[in-house]
Amino acid sequence: MRLLAKIMVVVSLAVIPATCGPAPGPKGPGRKSSAVNPDECGKFDINDAGRKLYAFLKATAELDMQVAALHRDAKRACLAMAAELNLPAKQRNGDLKFVCGNVAREIDQGLDQSFEGEYKMTVDYKPAVCTVDVDVAAKAAAECSASASADVQVTCEGTCGGTCNGACDGTCSARNASGQCAGECQGTCRGSCSGDCRGSADVQAEASCEASAEIHANVNATCTDPVFETKWEEPRVKDPARLKRIDAALAVGIPALGKIGAKVAGPVSHAVVTWAKATGELVAASGKLVEGLGAASVCVAAELAAAFEAVGRIQAEVSVTIEVSASVSGSAGVH
Repeated sequence: MRLLAKIMVVVSLAVIPATCGPAPGPKGPGRKSSAVNPDECGKFDINDAGRKLYAFLKATAELDMQVAALHRDAKRACLAMAAELNLPAKQRNGDLKFVCGNVAREIDQGLDQSFEGEYKMTVDYKPAVCTVDVDVAAKAAAECSASASADVQVTCEGTCGGTCNGACDGTCSARNASGQCAGECQGTCRGSCSGDCRGSADVQAEASCEASAEIHANVNATCTDPVFETKWEEPRVKDPARLKRIDAALAVGIPALGKIGAKVAGPVSHAVVTWAKATGELVAASGKLVEGLGAASVCVAAELAAAFEAVGRIQAEVSVTIEVSASVSGSAGVH
């Protein structure tokens, strides 16, 4: 998985009047709409540049809302655990990091204080597996660049469960005359992958089309439910009520957080890295990119500026969601 490195780009946006473009959107993860909405600018996908910018900005809005939804889902999971743990209201009223931190702390302390002497807890955990449809990425990239899907190269960072055409680091079900994989790759497909990818879709295209295609495919990944079960070996329990609350909290929250964490740390993070880099490049070149868009040019430039302003917030939401999912799961012995 690629690290979520912030993209530091210095650009001049002085050409954008303060009164033009979209109104500032909600900033927090509880928002119900994105700060980016290219439809406010009217129809500007009238030429090559406009089509690519529209695809990028629509995908940005989709990414913004999907990340916010996963952030909210993680908080709901921690609140459900907090309810099972009977945490006081003052420990439940706060942001995601605050609530999940209190949950993890109570699990840690509860396990330390609920037994007499040493105990052994065995955790049976089967992590979530996220699957991305790389054909969705290829179609989105083709529509963005006005090319054929077959001309778009999409690789699978993970296991290609569809057809891998190229190098396969693993076992391939079928090979072509040149010895390259031409079937399912049980391993990492380093060629083009069509169909299901258990991992992340990686698109090779122009920045705007690459980002929009990866967003459409990766944020819509489907993830299996993790399997979680704890077993205790003859523990000497001195606080059975507290231990029962912890067991109930783990059962209701760990599978949910595991599923969220797998999606955010995997395909969503991949899309965010590509998108953040593309955003910096597009904003830096915005003056030239929007000059052929006529009356919509100022509005589109403002939308690009809004996308740039959203980079740090979206990266932070992703990082916190991954952090709390790992922290709470770690308190239960899941690593």
